Amino acid sequence: MKAEPRKRKLLMLMRRELWMRDEGLTALLGALLLMIFIVTPLAAGGFFRGYGSVVLDLWLAFTLLSGVFAIGWRRMTARVIVLVAVLLFALRGLGYAGGQGAIGLTVDAALKIFLLSTLVVMVVWQILREGPITRQRVQGSITIYLLLGLIWAEAYILAALLDSNSFTGNLPTERNAVLAHFTYYSFVTLTTVGYGDISPASLVTRPLANAEGLIGQLFPAILIARLVSMEIAARQTIDAKDK
Repeated sequence: MKAEPRKRKLLMLMRRELWMRDEGLTALLGALLLMIFIVTPLAAGGFFRGYGSVVLDLWLAFTLLSGVFAIGWRRMTARVIVLVAVLLFALRGLGYAGGQGAIGLTVDAALKIFLLSTLVVMVVWQILREGPITRQRVQGSITIYLLLGLIWAEAYILAALLDSNSFTGNLPTERNAVLAHFTYYSFVTLTTVGYGDISPASLVTRPLANAEGLIGQLFPAILIARLVSMEIAARQTIDAKDK
């Protein structure tokens, strides 16, 4: 009878001390879902009446702040994310004032890849910490999957900026529409659906698409196996302490 209260107390301590910031993963996941499925398509469709780029930038800032909240502001990597984000938005602000050329758009895409990749690393670190499997940790796993799709979307945009023949298909030229189309293409590739309306056509984009398809298959299987093993180890630790 005494073992059960002790077990519950230990679980409460583990949750309180190790997972205080996990709620931030919920906010990050919500921001990503809205960005991918609502904000980006609406901006591409002209719903925001000329302010689509501003709305996308504001939502990206909110997403990055959610990520910083999830991993903890005191970590150096979180501060790097904020500093690079400031540089990114400063660059985009100059673009609004004077129009971004190919070099500005290329730097913009590269910085976004760096930001999103850093966020992936920190979320992976967060969900693979020792402790019990929580609902927020599962949400963090979904967040990583979505971030991978966005990283590849920006990589495709970067490739298209460097080589206009990187893809075949009916691709738009307007900035927000390009983002929406490559986000769509990225998740079609990540989930290995492959409708074929947009196709890679260069020695750079074809390996990129292959790599994304492989990650889309391997990532869920490897992560699920890892989370299951961590949950078993956490329960064994609790049982050992009860004895």
